[in-house]
Amino acid sequence: MEPKYKYANAIDMQRRTRKERRFDETEKDLPDFSPFPSLSPTEKIFSLLSSLGKRNPLPRSITDQDTVWLLDNTAYRNEKTGKWEAEFIAAAFSQHSSCTVIDAVRAVAGKIDLDENDPNYPTIEERIKPFLQDIKPGVQVKAYQKKSIPLWLGPGGRNGISRDVVTLPEKAVEDKALIPTFAKVPKGADGVLEMQTFYAEPEGWGVISDIDDTIKVTQTSDPIGILKTTFLDAPAPCPGMPELYKFIHSLVQDASSWFYLSASPYNLYPFLHDFREQHYPHGTIILRDASLTSLPGLLSTLTLGTEDYKVDRMEKVHTWLPRRKMICIGDSTQSDPEAYGDIYRSYPGWVKLILIRKVEDIAAIGIESKNEPERFEKAFKDIPRDVWHVFSNPAECKKLVQDAHFYFYRQYRFIMSAPKRQKSSKDVPYELLYWPGIPGRGEHVRLALEEGGATYTDTAHIEGGVKQVLAQIDQSNVGDDLNPPPLAPPILRHGDLLISQTPNILLYLGPRLGLVPDEDDEEHPDALYKVNQLALTALDGLSNEVHDTHHPIANSLYYEDQKDEAKRRSKDFVEQRLPKFLDYFERVLQGKASGEGPWLYGGQLTYADLVLFQCIDGTKFAFRKAMSAAEKSGKYAHVFKLYSTVQERPRIKEYLASKRRQDYSMGIYRYYEELDIGPEGHD
Repeated sequence: MEPKYKYANAIDMQRRTRKERRFDETEKDLPDFSPFPSLSPTEKIFSLLSSLGKRNPLPRSITDQDTVWLLDNTAYRNEKTGKWEAEFIAAAFSQHSSCTVIDAVRAVAGKIDLDENDPNYPTIEERIKPFLQDIKPGVQVKAYQKKSIPLWLGPGGRNGISRDVVTLPEKAVEDKALIPTFAKVPKGADGVLEMQTFYAEPEGWGVISDIDDTIKVTQTSDPIGILKTTFLDAPAPCPGMPELYKFIHSLVQDASSWFYLSASPYNLYPFLHDFREQHYPHGTIILRDASLTSLPGLLSTLTLGTEDYKVDRMEKVHTWLPRRKMICIGDSTQSDPEAYGDIYRSYPGWVKLILIRKVEDIAAIGIESKNEPERFEKAFKDIPRDVWHVFSNPAECKKLVQDAHFYFYRQYRFIMSAPKRQKSSKDVPYELLYWPGIPGRGEHVRLALEEGGATYTDTAHIEGGVKQVLAQIDQSNVGDDLNPPPLAPPILRHGDLLISQTPNILLYLGPRLGLVPDEDDEEHPDALYKVNQLALTALDGLSNEVHDTHHPIANSLYYEDQKDEAKRRSKDFVEQRLPKFLDYFERVLQGKASGEGPWLYGGQLTYADLVLFQCIDGTKFAFRKAMSAAEKSGKYAHVFKLYSTVQERPRIKEYLASKRRQDYSMGIYRYYEELDIGPEGHD
């Protein structure tokens, strides 16, 4: 079966890495133990019944000769019921090993050139035990959350692992984000007997982080490197990464949910758990569904199929927390770029920032082509360039994270300060209702939504969407309890709010999308109204007046019925009105209130800049000769610099190249050759 997420480039790199780094040769020399050696008749029955999962009629209990691991997890509110749920994972092993431990130790020591008299030799024996302990299928674990709420976990499957989605009582939450759960086991049983459940509310930030060679030195592209870092070396954090994660944690605070993904099997959970506790913020470690008694299997699981596995796990996290804003952090050794690219495209708006650590150690990277720019361009195809970043020094990322956090923090503050009578939530997608087939006045709204990174729907791209527009402007529509009926599109629906008129919609969206200076910005008091003034002026002179050049008498008449008047109106527009408005905006851009940079007000991009961009773009389409002459004259250099700067903004550039951007046709901006006159009336 083909992988669900097949990225040919990533798969090819995995295969080339294994070939060039001779993984097969190393795996061939390592012992491969059976997880169920010499089973007694009773054990065979338990093993067979474990394949029934939750329907197992004879689950068995933990004994004093067993090992139990309870894995930290994250609780979430069920989107339908609103109740707390969490996936509890437990793993059960026998403390006894049917394998010859010394043989496995010698095999690993031989591969990493470690003499048996070396003082570090016992470290291999200690770390290899989880790979050699006999798996206990069909085991049920009794546990207590906060020592009072009983939980029955399991019975586990043939791999000794159980997964249970448990509905949790509200009383378990209180004021703490972390709630402990304890395994109830007989004296003598050992393992990870206490776990922590992090209670994550639906909204806020989240971090998804790879482990191997992102935050922990593993050398995943070298078989000997994997064996050394797993069984011998003291686990070492990647340089600068603990400091970066501490910084991120300080920004997103304790309410943020952290997820650590590793392609490692469950055998390494205690090892990775202790490492994470020592160096990084608390979070849920998500591993592959396998308990291996196979050392070759360890090398394979870290190097094959990692993209499909990680995307699958991130999809699960999305079902838990679809309204969180996620930061994804990985590295270039495996398929993190491809996996994060997949998940970004699958769930638009969920991932806000992608950071990829460029690993340059050949033992870790394996093949140099993993760091080629073309690889990242393919992996992040159709993703705005300001969303993904490849870094060598983790310190580079602090400003990127800070900017992303501040950007969405500003949106949150404006939304939270919105009038209480508006029931719209920041997490409700915006709905734009506008005609299909023309950019029109709806384009100003689209540009704001696109630049703001908002999640929205557009009837122009929905089958039957025009019926929604017609229903809103139908004479029988008298509105609802909260909203009067709109006269004409564009129309914006946001939760219970329904508004129309382009400037009015932009006035609503501007603060929510961070497209005006902050309300409490003392350097730019009452900025919203000044930005609105500039947007209204652009719409008056370079949108409404452009429309009137081809329909100067009446909108109800065809162009052919008023062609002579249109020629006269166009001549006057090109000679008188167009220079007047271009000159006005040139003066605005040269004024002190414009601030630093190419923007109209306050030294930052506002929705007025987007409106002016669209007006210039449409006028360039309708009056090509006049606009070309205006640009070449140099008299309006600041205006055209603003135009080109907006055009190159990552989100706008991606939008303009997409199918979401509609072609000019029969809307406001139309091209008629007879109206395309040059300055002073010359053709």
